[in-house]
Amino acid sequence: MTSRLDRLLLLLDTGSSSSVRNTAAKQLAQLAAKSIITDVALEDDHKNARQHVSQGDPQAWGELMAVVARIIPYLHSKSFDTRTAASVALSQIFTLVPLWQPESRPTPADEESLPAPPFPEFSVQELISHGNLLLASSGKEFAKPAGILATPAEVKKARQAAMKRLDLQFLDEDDDLDIEKELAEEMDVDIEADPVKQEDDTECAPASPMDLKRENTSPPTTRSGSPAAPSPTAPEPEVAPSTAGLSARELNRLKRKRKPNNSAFVAPPPQGAGSKYTPAPAANAHKARLVAAEDVKAPVTSRLGTPSTSEKVVIDPSKGGAVSPKAAKQSRALEVRPGTWIWDGVVRVLEVDLFSAAWEVRHGAAMALRELLKAQGACGGMHAEASGAENAQAHEKWCNDLSAKFLCVFVLDRFGDFVSDQVVAPVRETVSQTLASLLLHMPRRSVSHVHSILLQMIQQDMPSMSNGNAPKAAPAPKPKRGKGAKAATTAVDADKTHVWEVRHAGLLGIKYEVAVRSDLFAVKKIAPEEESMAVDQAIKSEEVKKEETADGDFDESGKHVLRGVVEAAILGLGDRDDDVRSVAASCLLPVAGHLVEQLPETLDRVLVVLWHCLSDMKDDLSSSVGAVMDLLGKLVSYEKVITILADDTVALPLTALAPTLFPFFRHTIPNVRLAVVKTLASFMDVPMLPRDWITVPFLQLLFQNLIVEERADIRDASLAAWRTALTVLAAKQGWMDELITNQHILDWYAIMMTPLGVAIDPATFYRPSVETAGTAAPERHNVDKNMLAQDPALITNEVTLKARVAAATALAQLIVFWPLDARSVEEVFQPILGHYIESASMLQKFLTAVVSEEWAREHDSVADVAPLIEKSVMAQTLSAKTLKWLQGAPPPAYHEMTLTLMRIHVDCVALLGSFASDCKLPMSSIPSLGSEIDVTGTKPGCFTIDVAQQAVGQLYNRLKDSLGRTKKKELAVIAEKRVKVVASIERYVDIKAQHDIRVSAAFAAAFVAFKSTPDKVSPVVKGIMNGIKNEDNIDLQARSAVAVASFIEFCTGNNISQPPDKIVKNLCTFLCQDVEQTPTFAFQRKWIDGILSFQPAEDKDGAKEKEKLADVPKPEDAGKARLSRRGAGLAFDRLSAKFGPRLLEVIPNIWQFMAGGLISACGAGADPNSDELIQKQFGQDVIDSLSVLEAVVPTFHPDLWPKLAETFPMMHIALTSRFAIIRQSAARCFATLCDVMTSDAMRYVIENIVPLLGDPLVLANRQGATELMYHVVQRLDIKALPYVIFMVVPVLGRMSDSNDSIRSTATNTFASLVKMVPLEAGLPDPPGFPEELLKRRQTERQFLTQLLDGSKVEEYRIPVKINAELRKYQQDGVNWLAFLSKYQLHGILCDDMGLGKTLQSICILSSKHFERAEKHKETKSPDSVHLPSLIVCPPTLTGHWYYEVLKYAENLRPVLYTGNARERTKLLSKLKTHDVVITSYEVVRNDITQLQTLDWLYCILDEGHVIKNAKTKVTKAVKCIRAQHRLILSGTPIQNNVLELWSLFDFLMPGFLGTESSFNDRFGKPILSNRDGKAKNGEAAALALEALHKQVLPFLLRRLKEDVLNDLPPKIIQDYYCELSDVQKYLYEDFSKSQARASAEEAVQSGSGGKGQQHIFQSLQYLRKLCNHPAFVLKDDAQAIKAALGKATGSSEGLHDIQHAPKLLALRQILTDCGIGGNNNGTTDTGKSELIDTEPDSRGAFSQHRVLIFCQMKQMLDIIETDLFNKHMPSVTYMRLDGSTDASKRHAVVQTFNSDPSIDCLLLTTHIGGLGLTLTGADTVIFIEHDWNPMKDLQAMDRAHRLGQKKVVNVYRLITKGTLEEKIMGLQRFKTNIANTVVSQQNSDLASMDTDLVLDLFRRTTEQEDAAVAKKAAKEASGPVSQKNLLQGLEELPTEDEYQGLDLSSFMGSLSTK
Repeated sequence: MTSRLDRLLLLLDTGSSSSVRNTAAKQLAQLAAKSIITDVALEDDHKNARQHVSQGDPQAWGELMAVVARIIPYLHSKSFDTRTAASVALSQIFTLVPLWQPESRPTPADEESLPAPPFPEFSVQELISHGNLLLASSGKEFAKPAGILATPAEVKKARQAAMKRLDLQFLDEDDDLDIEKELAEEMDVDIEADPVKQEDDTECAPASPMDLKRENTSPPTTRSGSPAAPSPTAPEPEVAPSTAGLSARELNRLKRKRKPNNSAFVAPPPQGAGSKYTPAPAANAHKARLVAAEDVKAPVTSRLGTPSTSEKVVIDPSKGGAVSPKAAKQSRALEVRPGTWIWDGVVRVLEVDLFSAAWEVRHGAAMALRELLKAQGACGGMHAEASGAENAQAHEKWCNDLSAKFLCVFVLDRFGDFVSDQVVAPVRETVSQTLASLLLHMPRRSVSHVHSILLQMIQQDMPSMSNGNAPKAAPAPKPKRGKGAKAATTAVDADKTHVWEVRHAGLLGIKYEVAVRSDLFAVKKIAPEEESMAVDQAIKSEEVKKEETADGDFDESGKHVLRGVVEAAILGLGDRDDDVRSVAASCLLPVAGHLVEQLPETLDRVLVVLWHCLSDMKDDLSSSVGAVMDLLGKLVSYEKVITILADDTVALPLTALAPTLFPFFRHTIPNVRLAVVKTLASFMDVPMLPRDWITVPFLQLLFQNLIVEERADIRDASLAAWRTALTVLAAKQGWMDELITNQHILDWYAIMMTPLGVAIDPATFYRPSVETAGTAAPERHNVDKNMLAQDPALITNEVTLKARVAAATALAQLIVFWPLDARSVEEVFQPILGHYIESASMLQKFLTAVVSEEWAREHDSVADVAPLIEKSVMAQTLSAKTLKWLQGAPPPAYHEMTLTLMRIHVDCVALLGSFASDCKLPMSSIPSLGSEIDVTGTKPGCFTIDVAQQAVGQLYNRLKDSLGRTKKKELAVIAEKRVKVVASIERYVDIKAQHDIRVSAAFAAAFVAFKSTPDKVSPVVKGIMNGIKNEDNIDLQARSAVAVASFIEFCTGNNISQPPDKIVKNLCTFLCQDVEQTPTFAFQRKWIDGILSFQPAEDKDGAKEKEKLADVPKPEDAGKARLSRRGAGLAFDRLSAKFGPRLLEVIPNIWQFMAGGLISACGAGADPNSDELIQKQFGQDVIDSLSVLEAVVPTFHPDLWPKLAETFPMMHIALTSRFAIIRQSAARCFATLCDVMTSDAMRYVIENIVPLLGDPLVLANRQGATELMYHVVQRLDIKALPYVIFMVVPVLGRMSDSNDSIRSTATNTFASLVKMVPLEAGLPDPPGFPEELLKRRQTERQFLTQLLDGSKVEEYRIPVKINAELRKYQQDGVNWLAFLSKYQLHGILCDDMGLGKTLQSICILSSKHFERAEKHKETKSPDSVHLPSLIVCPPTLTGHWYYEVLKYAENLRPVLYTGNARERTKLLSKLKTHDVVITSYEVVRNDITQLQTLDWLYCILDEGHVIKNAKTKVTKAVKCIRAQHRLILSGTPIQNNVLELWSLFDFLMPGFLGTESSFNDRFGKPILSNRDGKAKNGEAAALALEALHKQVLPFLLRRLKEDVLNDLPPKIIQDYYCELSDVQKYLYEDFSKSQARASAEEAVQSGSGGKGQQHIFQSLQYLRKLCNHPAFVLKDDAQAIKAALGKATGSSEGLHDIQHAPKLLALRQILTDCGIGGNNNGTTDTGKSELIDTEPDSRGAFSQHRVLIFCQMKQMLDIIETDLFNKHMPSVTYMRLDGSTDASKRHAVVQTFNSDPSIDCLLLTTHIGGLGLTLTGADTVIFIEHDWNPMKDLQAMDRAHRLGQKKVVNVYRLITKGTLEEKIMGLQRFKTNIANTVVSQQNSDLASMDTDLVLDLFRRTTEQEDAAVAKKAAKEASGPVSQKNLLQGLEELPTEDEYQGLDLSSFMGSLSTK
């Protein structure tokens, strides 16, 4: 689990988007909740019916808490996103886990009325005066982090410290006396107890019992069930329940539960610097034990769980050695006592964080507590063994104490942050939500306490604040807004008598309180069942009784509470601080209804204060305006408020008030602009209110909003308000006529008609002035300057056009609402519209058409009126003008194009002029182009576009020809100029065409809207269709789509049948123009085989690409085709919206146009020869039909779905076509149908198409069905969930299909499906599915469960006798292998080395051969004939396998297929008669031509990582072997990088991981890019790892030794460092200066391959040899030897003296320490030994230890033999195994060594002896040299450390200090990290070699250098305060959306979902 946990935590922290983080959070929660609930996938069910649980299985809860403990540190992150994601994860956990409820015993009669627990003493005044404030941080960011809170006792201590720091000791009550006794008692018990117990308790008991004073008052509940409830605030440190009265068995169980490895403890999270939870060093936790309790007096002040330095600590030698990672120190802070509320520990840890000095930590804790209380708060503080009444009391006390802490944070927190223009107090706002979540569970009397304190915080009427005694930390008046957060300083404003932050917090609290507890204001007495507590009925009625009688303080009803809220809000609204006003207004929003009903008398005060607020706004940054307006708008909807506002006698009637809002229309803050429009609209909506404030200025402001507002929501609100205002004005006779003059209308049109790109003249704009008492108007920021300037660089044309169209709509509405009794519409509007429709400007024509169209539409929307064209002369005129324009030729140009033409004129004159200036032609020969410019082309002699075209055409050519062949250079320059001018002319023509399209589409739409019948329809149709086909602005294209629908409606209404058919046919054509969506049959018909939708990159070779190019359009054509398709789609959308279910009746031929091609080729009767029809005539028609349906089907009305269902059988036929392109189109279309009508279509697919996946005979059927599955999964995504189970198994079967394209597509689809499987479980059955299908789903679900979870695989009974007793995990392995075999799957058994992979494979071989033989006896069926199995292994292991098969399986006849070629040829013919053929990789490589002709039952690759490189001959040969079942055995399937895994899977299931390059892109590159562990690449790497892990998970089985072998002794690895000898140092330095090094470095830096690469490796090889022995590099060069020896001191014996080879000295020392070869002359001094288990005297005949000595090179073995053993250690007995040992004799060497204890050593090379052998006779392994590949060394060590080993295995690695070898070891660590990731137990980054690393290998470093490097890095990290560092330290302002969740609506929303 850890691996996945770490990955998810990484994503939680570094995810690039919130969706990535939230997904990680969800999966974390599912992972955590697994231990408590079995089926986590049923998320929704849990929310609906969360069953209640008690504490249940402590271990399961412990595992859950372990995950929670890993998440909590992320709540401290500086990153807002990380904190939020962590709280989401916790929230998911709290919701998924069932609600904890105590199984309360019945309440005894005498307990029924327990007294109410007191509310903690609380004085706001004291706190404000003397509390220590919580600011943004404590300034201790760079202090050393304090370690884990390891135990509940430490949590308690930390809390005490926090309370003390903040002067809040009154919250910690004094009650710990019994616990102290219990602790002391327990410590006494522990002294005598066993050692495990003692050392364990070092961690959990606090250092001194005396530290635990002053906590809470009630005694703890012991097992005897004393009546007192446990204290909810500060419970006992949960060290252990009292041990008194426990039976021996229970005591034992307790001990077991406390074993250090018990998973119920919370493991500390991995931490970066700066976090509080930094893990303590693990070692001393396990080596120390306390001597006696009285020695431990020093109080521990640190938060670490380790004893302080003054204590006596004894090191226990029995605990030495490498401690397994599982024993890492575990924090138990979240543990609770049995029976206590399970979340208690979590609450306590978070409570401590709530008072942290860093605001981020407070914020994180508040978020987590909020989620916890929402989901699980109902039973906080309760105990399983208490009575109902006790629990009710305990819960109330718990609530009181927790709420008191929240209130303290409210008073003390001063942190504020800015978002755009307002302050956000993230801590106070979040704590108020947390308090609200707690209030949900509090009884009413407790809520009243909280309420009264909040009111105190708001009122702050304290003498000390006003009489000038400045308190200790008197908070400051709020500073002016500026950079940085608000801070509290010590100066006090003379007339300021309160702290704004505290008032702000109080109001926040009230805001959420009134929102969640509306029952407080209920008019009637609150009924018991409405109480929100989960407590006994008796208690509730008791409480209500009490409130009625005793508690007179709280008023007779909710009115009193409400009055308090209103007073507080009024006080807040009158505050000088803008943010306080803002919260005060939002306080009243939730209670507006209660306020109006119960306290009408306060309304006028509230309204006066609100108006006052608005009129008093000093500057544009007042953020409270929005909130105040929202409240006004809400109040106005109540009648009582209306009567007040309508009353002229009140102080401020609405008539005077409304205009005070006008200045906010163009306020800087968008939300204020929106609020003002909505508020004024709400005033207009109430008929009772006075309306005389609706005047021209108001209309002007609304119209200006339409023109200059960029935000669509404000524009829409303004348009709605405009319409409402017009309806109000029109309702009163003569009012509109009187108000709106012609001048106003002209001004509005003039503003709207301003050409694009020309600045709008604001002269006629209405600008309301802000009158403030006696001062000048404040300076305003102009929000509209960009829109007014109309600069296309600042505002896009799309935005401008949207604004203009909105304004046109508004002016159209003005015409509609124009009163009939006033000046006539014709008189007012006809001159204006008539003028603009004739204008030369494109925009003016276009907007006039929009006004006309909207006018006609608006008019027709009123039912039962005569058509506009019959009533209005203006309509007839406009209609006639539009039609005339459409019928005539378009104008030569538009006014907007003048500027462009002027530029072209200048360019043309310059172009022709350059013939004179550059080529020296006389000026007289240069023709004149006219000096005036005429866009319209009507004036003769002026410059027009035609003249321009002549200038670059014939005139240019004439001048060029006149030069003859001279002036070539000058001509080239002139030709370049010409190209530019031609491009300008082309652009001019394009713009002209676009303008034509826009005007014609708008005119046609207007004409259609007027509904007059044209004599010829084609100009109108052409206009609309041009808009559909070519308009690139999507809004205008949508307007044309509306016009199409209206025109078709008009035609069908008037029985004109031809145009609709023509239009629909054209629309279908438009849909088919985009070649990407609708391929061309002629180009694609030659592809028969293959799946076109899914083509891995490498499959497309160049030839295919070239052939396809013919079909690829130019980019501009492709763009046009996409536009046409988009427009046609919009048109079908509108048609479906207009006609709905009648669509096919209204346009009878539409179905034929859409599906005709499909029907004619695949319809009824066409089935047998449909491919013939497709090939001869219908190919393109079928593709077109499918493409049209794919686009149109989503718009269809559900009533038309049965018609669509008729196409299913036709699609079925198309899917089985032999043409790949038809299959692809059908699959895409059918997937769309599945998306639209999911249940019907999916049922058809599952019943009819899925079976085709298994069609063995027709390839096209399998390909079509596979392609459909691919598209269904891609298209439906999560909608496919109910059907996943039906698809997974058939798709899985295709993953081993013989066809490549099917295999790769099926594999890709399977990978997507498999991820959905876990989510599928809880879904209801899909509707309409027959019973037998649902039954089939059950069996397939069972298969999947087994596939995804190896432990669920059913037990496989081995049918034959195996001569070995299988351990449980081995039986599990055999079960898994049998499962793979049953479903024709293939896999990798990658158990740790030494767990018996050979035995498990022999079991499955033996069983399957036996079953096959039995089946053949019975049935004689061809699929059960005898087939041999092939085992391929390294040559050293062939003998081993042969003997193992003989030894374990009696029914198998093995044969060794080895030896020389002649021997093998003799064997070839007999292979079929044997059961098992054992051979080596080399033999397979040489004999593959013969071996690939045979069929095998199993092909097993032992040590299968041999084929990790896909390019070697061996790998290619192995992949040619034909076998029914393929299995790889490898303890280390990944050795260097993930690509190796691809090669292994390419043998097992080709295509499963895609092609090699796609795999590398998807997984290899992101994972490798993270080798340096940088966060930037971390997320991509973690995501890739997670995906890869999920994909290969079902096909890998991996168990580690430490997980399954409890009886295997430990393996201890130690590095043994040697210093270089003088000779080696001399040679090493010599190399550093040499040419070889220089050339090697050069090769590295240039990254060159080939020769350069050779240089590098020769150099590295040289250095490695030198580290081993100088003789390797000096060889026989006498002169060099002499020079080198000259450097050495005191050497006599020449180069082979072992003094020159420190490794031989070290080897001698180790062997002597092991008691091997020790002669009696005392040459070695055992006293100096560094080894852990030195045994100086060897007793008995043989030494106690036996050694394996591994080298890389045979020559090194020779040197050990000659220089060390023969000369210095003649008594050593040894054997040797290397490449020169004959392969057939190797097994005998191993057998001899294992069975003869008198042989001391075995010398091996890693290459030969490192794989597969069992050498358990040895217990010490020494590596003289090391492999680059860590897995080879690991494999080698595990020759001794495997099943059968009885002793501790010691591994010594000899490393020469400061050399290449040290660096190789570093690299090994890197690579080891990889392998563990994908093959999963642990997970971290994957790495290979970096350039810097290679360079680094050539240097010899000294310790000082290493230290200096580390020091430099540390210094850079902290660094002096340079400007750069300073800037980096400044925090960014938060983004706009960061605090989005901090508002009431989203909080209330989250409550309703719980």
